[in-house]
Amino acid sequence: MAVLRATIRPIEGERTMTKPIQKRSRIFIDASIQGMLLLRVALYWTVCVLTQVLVILLVSVVSSMSAAPNAFSVPALQLRWLLQLVVFASVLMLPVILFDVLRLSHRWVGPVFRLRASLQALSRGDIVAPISFRAGDFWQEMAGDFNVIAAEVNRHNEATTDNVNS
Repeated sequence: MAVLRATIRPIEGERTMTKPIQKRSRIFIDASIQGMLLLRVALYWTVCVLTQVLVILLVSVVSSMSAAPNAFSVPALQLRWLLQLVVFASVLMLPVILFDVLRLSHRWVGPVFRLRASLQALSRGDIVAPISFRAGDFWQEMAGDFNVIAAEVNRHNEATTDNVNS
């Protein structure tokens, strides 16, 4: 691989990415993956809220029994207020969590999306420009590996085209 990296040269007429990479404007890059991820986070959130509610109920029951061992009485108003507080705080946090997970997922779904598009272009025999991922994206080294392979395939396709034309 090191030998191939050293021999990469731009192909004549090849597009190069000289302009800065823009921020992603799409909310969902790959809706099936990101939708499943958000659904999973919402499920975790639901389990957390239910766990908090059960813990509050348990603590209320245990504390009421320790105060009066023979009498089981949970102050309904206080218990209701605590449960509402937990649910309200959790509902406020859910959109923040979902938005953050969606933004985080862009860092791995975006590069895979770009790599897939470039691989499809290579498979059609198109000349593919070197790719680069945005700062902060995962799999940065994969772009370099792809560029090595793409340069070799581009050279091969160009040589094949030249042989057919001559």
